[in-house]
Amino acid sequence: MGMKLLIASVAMAALALGACSDSNGKNAREQVEDAVGGAGAHAAAESMRVALEAHDLKAGQTLRDVDVLRENADDVPGDPKVSGITDSNRDGKDDDGKVELTVGDQSACLVVNDQNDVSVDDDTCASVS
Repeated sequence: MGMKLLIASVAMAALALGACSDSNGKNAREQVEDAVGGAGAHAAAESMRVALEAHDLKAGQTLRDVDVLRENADDVPGDPKVSGITDSNRDGKDDDGKVELTVGDQSACLVVNDQNDVSVDDDTCASVS
């Protein structure tokens, strides 16, 4: 409920300040839409992170298994665009452990390392090393 109230408050402020613009020419509404989209992408990635960390792995599975990533990506609320789950060598594991979630024009990158540690970065996966 708190996140919805925050987003609603920010959106109301954007409507009131629609004519104001920043140095890039974006009006307040566009600035707020960017912020809300960023919060949405981050929230989606965090939702997937929590789900992965709670996932009951079967013997031999890891959080980088393509089927584990896809199952959890399908359950992310808000229907973000999910990309980056790839298995080019067909070993059943994601190639780089990076999954990008996009809401509007904002993205967040969920990263699963070889030790099953999961993190979220507020950027596209292309810019996460």
